[in-house]
Formats: sequence, structure tokens, C-alpha cells
Amino acid sequence: MPPRLLLSCLLLLSSAAACADQLNICYHYRCSRQAYFEISDEARDWLAARLARADSADSERAAVADAVRTLYFLAARDTPIWQDKGGNFRDGPAEGRMDCADHSSNVTAFLRYLDGKGWLKFHHAAPPEWRAPHILDLHYTGVLREVAANQDWAVDTWFKDFGEPPVVVPLSVWMKGYEPPAVSEPVRQASKSKEGNAP
Repeated sequence: MPPRLLLSCLLLLSSAAACADQLNICYHYRCSRQAYFEISDEARDWLAARLARADSADSERAAVADAVRTLYFLAARDTPIWQDKGGNFRDGPAEGRMDCADHSSNVTAFLRYLDGKGWLKFHHAAPPEWRAPHILDLHYTGVLREVAANQDWAVDTWFKDFGEPPVVVPLSVWMKGYEPPAVSEPVRQASKSKEGNAP
């Protein structure tokens, strides 16, 4: 291949790669493993369309839950996070296991991505929060801030197995030790464990 043509091809490839959306995903407890995954044009269009259909704060939170779930599915194509189970102990030594520090870090990255794209009309991404209502019950979550009501919402994917939608509840409720009603006993026990330091 002539050098000039080779250079043109390399420039085209590098500019295409620079245009692709990539997000960081962390796992294996306390973000000890890191990876990047790509968001295809098709996935980006789907996310934009899903959020564009939201016409209220309530419907936007439902759309955000769908978007977070979808972003996790995209990340699972390149990482073993599909092996994650709700809580901390049910996934045993699985390579893709995640604790709440991993989940809150990932969800915060996802929310910032959606916000940065200008797709959120009723909310903004906020910094993650933590709670310790029973001293050793240390737990972290991603947070979505509803602009008009000035209310924060916990967006928590830690409680459930991989692929399940996140729990989205008022942060004030979550702070008091909220657990979703359908959480199994092993997950309930895991929520009583000490989680570690900030993500």
C-alpha cells in the first residue's frame, strides 16, 4: 500500500475511534478491576430515543432505569460482570462480582454519560452517596437529582442479580436503610456486612 494511502487509512481509523463513545466499568469489589466498553451508534440512538420519550420526572426516572440496565448489558459483552449476583456473597469467587462500591461507581458514570449527552430534561447526575444506618451497614449508591423538586433519588443496582432493573427510590428513604421488598434472605444478610471505603 502506498505510504500516502496508508496514512489516510490510519487517520480515518483514528478519527472514527475518537468519535466512539466509551465508558469505564469497574468490578471485582472496590473497583479493583477496570475496563472500557464501547457504545455503538445503534445503542446511542436507542438510549437517546428512550430518554426523549420521557415527558415527566417520573417517566424520566423509568427511562433512566432502562438506560442503566442497557449500559450494563453493553458492558457485559466485554467483561464478566454478567456473573454478578445481588448482594455480596451469592456470587462467590465469580470474576465479574461487584460490591456496592463498584455499582455506585458504575451507575454514577452511566448517569453522568446520559446527563453529558443532554438527554436528561428533568434530572441531573449527582455525586454518589453513602449510608450507615446501623453503623456496620455501610452502603453506596448512584444519585439522580430531580431539578424542579430539588429532590435526590437513589439509583441502586446492587440489591439485585445482573440484568435486573435498578431500584430507584427517594434518597431520603434509601438513607434510612431501604431494601426492596423482593430482596432474598442471602442478599438481606449481605446488606448487613461492612462494605469498605468510598468508591
